[in-house]
Amino acid sequence: MIELVRNCPSEFKEYYIQMQSAKRSQAPLPSQVKDDSIILDKTVADRVSIWKSSRGLTDKVVTDHACSGETCTYYQIGDVFVCEKTGQVHVCDDTCREVILDPNNELLVCTISGHCFDRLLSPSEMELDAEQQQAGGTDEAEPFLGSGRFARAYLLGYNCEDEKELEAAL
Repeated sequence: MIELVRNCPSEFKEYYIQMQSAKRSQAPLPSQVKDDSIILDKTVADRVSIWKSSRGLTDKVVTDHACSGETCTYYQIGDVFVCEKTGQVHVCDDTCREVILDPNNELLVCTISGHCFDRLLSPSEMELDAEQQQAGGTDEAEPFLGSGRFARAYLLGYNCEDEKELEAAL
């Protein structure tokens, strides 16, 4: 980055610094430039920090309060949810700890964001799956066509180079 800024014309140094800090490879559109200064979007972390300070919240860990989707209200900034009481941040991803199993559709639902995740297999389901694989589980029978017809047809022609090889394989 330093070489990039050193070698650029002096009137563009500020733009190059801002582009590098925003990790952009192209100059901003004219609509994004206002009075010779670029309007930069704040990163999510900056926006969270600004929101917390506007509410008088700090980054200090609160030990006497446990945030949850049932007891707290949250302010959303991008994909981040900030507790309005403590300022604790919740990022909803595959490691979300606030998910519960929805009995209607068997999806995992985050109580804070409402995001839905595919249900993971339970240990008993994993054992059943392993048993089926060891037993050489068969394809489900297709009506009037026999067992696994499409799978066999796909495998049969998978390595064929041309139509002649395919016809010979059939």
